[in-house]
Amino acid sequence: MKKLNYLIVLLVLFFKNTDIIIADDCPFNQIPIKSLSGTWYDDPDHASCGFENLVGPLGPGNRMVVALGSKLFQQGANCGQCYEVTSPFNNKTITVMATDSCHDSGNCQADNHFDFYQEAFDLLGSPTGEISGESGLSYIKVPCPTYGNVKIMMKDGSNQYWTSFLIFNSRLVIKQVSIKLSTSQQFIDLKRQPQGNYWPSPNMAPGEFEVRIESIGGEFIYVKISSIESRKIYDTGNQFSADGCIGNKYDPYAPFQIVSNSNSILPPSLYIIFLISLLFLIINNIFSNKILN
Repeated sequence: MKKLNYLIVLLVLFFKNTDIIIADDCPFNQIPIKSLSGTWYDDPDHASCGFENLVGPLGPGNRMVVALGSKLFQQGANCGQCYEVTSPFNNKTITVMATDSCHDSGNCQADNHFDFYQEAFDLLGSPTGEISGESGLSYIKVPCPTYGNVKIMMKDGSNQYWTSFLIFNSRLVIKQVSIKLSTSQQFIDLKRQPQGNYWPSPNMAPGEFEVRIESIGGEFIYVKISSIESRKIYDTGNQFSADGCIGNKYDPYAPFQIVSNSNSILPPSLYIIFLISLLFLIINNIFSNKILN
C-alpha cells in the first residue's frame, strides 16, 4: 500500500510542477523540422507581408522576423506565422515571425529556409553567416505571442468602390477574409493578393459593411465598419485562440524576444508515455495487493 501512496504522490507532484500542453487542438502540425537552413538580411521594414515599419502601428513591435523561402512562403499564405527556432550551436530557442519572402535562387529555393533579420540570426550563435540544412537547426510553428486583439486596416488609396484589407496582430494565420455589403445577405469570399498579405475587395459600395475573418483554426471574427476610410485601423475586439498549441504563453510587453537555453515543455508523446507507465504501476500494485490478501 505504501508503494501505491508513493506513486499517487509522484503523480500529483508531476502535474503540480509541470506545465502540460498537449497539442491535440492546435490548428497546425507541431512536429519539429530539423532540416532548416538559414541566412540573414538587413532590411526588414520593406517586406511582402505589408507590415511596413516593424515597430510601427502595423508591425509586431520588434525585428525578430524572417523572410521565408519560396516553398514555405506559399504566395503569402504564411504571412504572420510565428516559429520557434532552436539553434544547434548554443541550444537557444528564439521566436520569430514571417513578414517577408525570400525568392532568390539558391538557398531560398530549399524546402525549409529562413532568411533571418540579422538581429535574430546573431542570437543563434552560428560561427558563419550561413547555416546549412544539415546543421541541426530546427523549427516548429507556434501561435504568435501578440498583445491585444486582431486588427484590420484598409489600404491607402481606398475609396467607396474599392479597398483592400490588411489583417494583423493575429495569434494565428488568416485563412480567409469575407465581406458582406449592406445591400446583401451573404458574405463574399475575397482572394488574397498574390505574393502578399492584402485582401482586395473591388466591388464595394457606399455605406456600412461587415468583414468576416477566419483563422486557420476555423474560428471567425466579425467586425462592422461604417464606411471606407483609407489607412484607418479598426480593433476587432477579439483574438483567435490557440490553447492546444505548444508555445502558447506570451509576454505582452516584449513579444518574440524571450530567449531560452532549453525547452520547458516536453513533447506530448513523452507525457503520455509517463502517464501510461504510472497508471500501469498503480494498477499492477493494486492487483498485487489483492492477490497477496
